[in-house]
Amino acid sequence: MSDSLIQRLDEARNHGPGALARACAALLAEARGVDHSAATRAVSRDRELSGLIAETASAERLAACLQDLAQTARCIGCATCCRTSSPTLYAEDLPRLKAAGLGWEGMVTLRAGEKAHSARLGGLQTLEHELIKLRERDGACAWLGEGGCGIYEHRPLQCRWLECWSGRHAGQLAERPRLSREELLAEDQTALALAREYEVKLTAAELHQALAEAAQGQDQAPALAMLELDHVLRTAIGQRYGYSTDALYLVLGRPAREVAGNYGLELTLEGETLVLRSKS
Repeated sequence: MSDSLIQRLDEARNHGPGALARACAALLAEARGVDHSAATRAVSRDRELSGLIAETASAERLAACLQDLAQTARCIGCATCCRTSSPTLYAEDLPRLKAAGLGWEGMVTLRAGEKAHSARLGGLQTLEHELIKLRERDGACAWLGEGGCGIYEHRPLQCRWLECWSGRHAGQLAERPRLSREELLAEDQTALALAREYEVKLTAAELHQALAEAAQGQDQAPALAMLELDHVLRTAIGQRYGYSTDALYLVLGRPAREVAGNYGLELTLEGETLVLRSKS
């Protein structure tokens, strides 16, 4: 237990529980290698440490508890992984999804051939295989709330597998069969047929090529035509078959306009003309 650690905690104690909580979060962030907001969350969720902070316990007791938390070989609830991305789903997750009451609106299909962000590899990667993921909100898993994971008891395999403290990562699940639309939509043959038809009318490979060319300053017409086709298909399917906009994220995949964002493009209106512009 270092003297500098004791000194920093002692100084914070003189300014009350609020300052002490902030100091503990800063120290935990340094020791655990997480960002400050993640450490703040972990400190607030640890009952023992929170109790010691509330009673402004001695710096020695606080330091001992803080070191135990930093070195523990378990999840401390910092939610770093949850805020980085939502989990990819595997075939064995299907019973968990049903137990959690997760409907189609809670999932999204990333189609093979599309570009998508990889939390593990960093940056955008072109997908070799279709992935089904839980939906995200502002880059974080949509099921992460102020109180933690909203489906923790039924959390997917990837969430159970990841161990930031040991280096265990999602790449080690490569041999496990992933969940597919064929399985998820099996009880709705209409949705399955629509998904297959969409793959023929608007292929991910053609969309990728059109958006890549537009991003390089080449002719935008092919990309704009595909964005329009995507909008027309989604609108018609929703009106005719009653599938919600959110459900179509699973049935058809992400809207082409959203996929364009991964190429640094956004659709804007100039006068009465739609154009693709680089995102500022």
